[in-house]
Amino acid sequence: MTFKKIVLASLLAGIGAAPQAFAATDAERIAQLEAQLKLMQAQLAELKASAAKAEDVKDIRNQMEASVKENVVVGDIPGSFRIPGTETSIHLYGIAELNLVREGKGDNGDSDYATFLPYAPLSGSAGAHRSGQTYLHGRTSRIGIEGSTPTPFGQVMVKVEGDFNNDPRTGNAQVSSTDSPKNIFTQQVTNSYNFRLRHAYVQAGPWLAGQTWSTFMDIDNTPETVDFNGPIGSTFLRQPQLRYTYATPESGNFTVALENPVSYVYDKTGSTMPAGFSKLPDLVMRWDKPFTWGALSLRGVTLEHRLNDGNGINVARRGMGLAASGQIKTVGDDFISWMVTGGSGIGRYFNYIEGAGYDEAANRIRMERVAGLVLGYQRKVSDTFRMNFVYGLQKNRANEYTDWAAANGLDSGRYGINRKLSQLHVGAIWNPIKPVDLGAEYIWGRRETLAGETGGMSRVNLLARYNLN
Repeated sequence: MTFKKIVLASLLAGIGAAPQAFAATDAERIAQLEAQLKLMQAQLAELKASAAKAEDVKDIRNQMEASVKENVVVGDIPGSFRIPGTETSIHLYGIAELNLVREGKGDNGDSDYATFLPYAPLSGSAGAHRSGQTYLHGRTSRIGIEGSTPTPFGQVMVKVEGDFNNDPRTGNAQVSSTDSPKNIFTQQVTNSYNFRLRHAYVQAGPWLAGQTWSTFMDIDNTPETVDFNGPIGSTFLRQPQLRYTYATPESGNFTVALENPVSYVYDKTGSTMPAGFSKLPDLVMRWDKPFTWGALSLRGVTLEHRLNDGNGINVARRGMGLAASGQIKTVGDDFISWMVTGGSGIGRYFNYIEGAGYDEAANRIRMERVAGLVLGYQRKVSDTFRMNFVYGLQKNRANEYTDWAAANGLDSGRYGINRKLSQLHVGAIWNPIKPVDLGAEYIWGRRETLAGETGGMSRVNLLARYNLN
């Protein structure tokens, strides 16, 4: 009932009562007026309540509409959005970066755009007499997508990521007699690089299936460097795998994985034998646990080296490796990172060794024994500025493999097998604004071959990077 109707009804009631008012006593008239006033007050209260209820309904409707709109935009992954009409959340991310590298001592740029100490020029060689080469590249820029979908069994996660860091590693394609110049896109023309796969996996609860960092690699405790390859003496590997992790709140995480086998064995000329035959998947086991003082990780891997050419050669040998790594908190937000890795015949699980060689006379695979150490210290000067000091060491231990290599002349020369590698990184990264990293790093390295030859490299790497998160 509107206010106008209330007033009109009151007037009509008053007019209808007028003829009788002359006969009524003063007390009766007062009583009638009080009754009419109470009626009007009750009707007015009802009107206010109705209006308030309408406002409440409107507020609730607005809140529901806002909630629906928010659910469409905001997904379950930080920074994600919901695909309209589905429960799947999508997160796009990536980086665009530029690296400027200036070679100092020695010229190692033709081995890799990032540091690759195992093939650094030896003293007295032509490469050692060259210095000052400068180049820029953006090939390590990357893009990725993450997805998440709720199911009766929990969230199912998917990730696909790639960059443009494909071979040829230095960007200078090898031109054969059948190549047409118009099909060669190198630094001389467009600086185009092929897209390559980094990660592609699906994860549901404790299970992971697909390609990502090897379970034998501790990416969380790997020291940060501006240089893409990072220090020598650790594991740097991504590959397809099937992984299961059993997580406990008190005892840490226990992980087991079957990973892609790649059996590559060198012959006496230093070339990879085409008879490499992968029969069994690599097995990796791991334990991780955080502590108030930092973190600890223990890992083990076993893999098979096998040759089978289908025409007489059929030999196999198993390699094994162990690794331990962690982090130790120091002052403020500063921390120490450390890694120890070693094994026999662990091949590509180590950055970088050959792994194994075929002794044709004995019809036996000789496996390389190696140990590596990485130490890193990060100094957080402020929330926007940090410094990194990283040292890497790799040492091959004398054994049947080194004897076989020396007997076949593989112990010397630029591509000769190394006895010891040492590498130092000193760098800083500044975040002038949240998504931007500006970095600078000096890198020094020294190598010694099995024959006692020495060589080295040094360079400065500048970085400008935008992070799309």
